Amino acid sequence: MKHLPIASALTGCLLLSACATNTTLTATPAELRNKIQHAHVTVLPITQPAQLTERTKAQAVGNFVFASVVSSVVGSSGSASNPQQFQANVDIATTFGNELSKALPTSYSVASGKGADLALAKTISDYLAKSDPSSSPIDQDLSIAVSAPLWELGYVSFLGSEDYALNYQLQVSVLEKSHGQTNPLKTVSCVASAPEKMPLDQWQSNDYAALNASAQTIVDSCFKRFLTETGLADAAGQ
Repeated sequence: MKHLPIASALTGCLLLSACATNTTLTATPAELRNKIQHAHVTVLPITQPAQLTERTKAQAVGNFVFASVVSSVVGSSGSASNPQQFQANVDIATTFGNELSKALPTSYSVASGKGADLALAKTISDYLAKSDPSSSPIDQDLSIAVSAPLWELGYVSFLGSEDYALNYQLQVSVLEKSHGQTNPLKTVSCVASAPEKMPLDQWQSNDYAALNASAQTIVDSCFKRFLTETGLADAAGQ
């Protein structure tokens, strides 16, 4: 199996970049394994690693207060000479407040705790590089794209708990280029919350040490799922 080297941006990173695709193809794990083992495979570079976001209670409260104040101003700006006009103003203010709440950001990015997509891409690249080359390679190019549509610390309950959860979605897509188009052969998606739940300051302590530990476990689990769903686990005897 011939593999093109992964971009240097992934090298040395511990801790899934969107690709333009067309028609979704279907392939069994055995077919995927055969394609991967006999093709030239490239793990696409990740130029913008996923940023950790924090969805906090404080921000939720701030958004609620802001939307309430603004909608109240909107509702009181119109004159009401009868009950019908008063109710109309209330309805306008309520609608405005609801739409404003939807438009306000619910989370913010932080500098630490990022890199799970890089770690998963590097793990896959290292695995492919160590695989035995095929004795009958085919002239076909495949690429693997890793992305993280969701990587956040979010509060578990607004009132009942002070705990936060690490919520994530990691995706690995096997892409095939044919007739000038790039189509996905398979997308493996890992979506869940880490089993650990703790207050936000505990997640943040020691430069997000607890989060980084959970991230490594998540990456390892998603990598194993990728091997299973692409049939590579059978080839590796796992």
